[in-house]
Amino acid sequence: MAYLLEYGLRRVESERPELGNDSRYLELKDQLLRDAEGHFREIQATYATVLKTQCHCGGQLEPVDHDFGMSGGTIYDSVIAKCKSCGEAQAFQFPKEGFISEARSAMSLRDYLQTTYGIDYASAVKSDLQSRAAGR
Repeated sequence: MAYLLEYGLRRVESERPELGNDSRYLELKDQLLRDAEGHFREIQATYATVLKTQCHCGGQLEPVDHDFGMSGGTIYDSVIAKCKSCGEAQAFQFPKEGFISEARSAMSLRDYLQTTYGIDYASAVKSDLQSRAAGR
């Protein structure tokens, strides 16, 4: 996710070079990239925990699906893992603070760019990704 955000912001910066002199923009961008990196580390820790956990049969678990969900106001990182030996699936849920921080930072930056410059960087990134996917 951090890569996609940074890619989109570089594109916006190349189209609007004045952003390089906007201290508020630079502050919001740095915060977003820090929060995205923190969230990535949380996901790595989640996978490491799943990989260390053994199935009841003693086999190695392997993550096969990953999603986010919400329950009672808490955002969870949900991982489905399958045993390499017996094939049984197990579900894991871990509360995620980093996801919340990253989402808040992304919204703050998006709102700032929208109100100050009329730029919707999220739509620009989405458009780029869709055109690249269609070109494959």
